[in-house]
Amino acid sequence: MSNSKTKSKTLEEILAEAGISTEEQHESRLIIWNDDVNSFEWVEYCLMTILGFTYDKAEKTAWTIHIQGQEVVRTGSKEELEPYKKLLEEKLLTVSIED
Repeated sequence: MSNSKTKSKTLEEILAEAGISTEEQHESRLIIWNDDVNSFEWVEYCLMTILGFTYDKAEKTAWTIHIQGQEVVRTGSKEELEPYKKLLEEKLLTVSIED
């Protein structure tokens, strides 16, 4: 006969035992800023070659950067975003990582 006094574990306890954090993960944002230096076509090219955007997505994103002054182009941890930031900066784009 089974013991009916066995305590059930909470979801938090089960996740903690599995090594899964229940804390909300805070993602950083990689932002490209509009500037007076880079051409529209250059921004599109960088979005496609560095970030893997399709032409249509790169064009739409470049317009957003131009009109709104900035656009979040990728999210993730700072460690994940840093290589992209470096590559975009090497192409002379104005880029930042923000929390």
